[in-house]
Amino acid sequence: SRQTQLLASLTPREKEILTLMIQGADNRAVAERLRISYATVRTHVRSILVKLEARSQLEAVAKATQLGFRA
Repeated sequence: SRQTQLLASLTPREKEILTLMIQGADNRAVAERLRISYATVRTHVRSILVKLEARSQLEAVAKATQLGFRA
């Protein structure tokens, strides 16, 4: 289904970042936790937003949860 395709389009790193977003981490916390740069996190977040057709990180978290994404 379309929902499955949306989640399947996420890379393993994007799923890792989305999991941390669902847990309430902001971009800086994600960067520290994964030991990557803040700019890299922002790039991944933008990609997540595009793939989930979301306009904000909050909407992406809500959509992912609705689609059955398990953090």
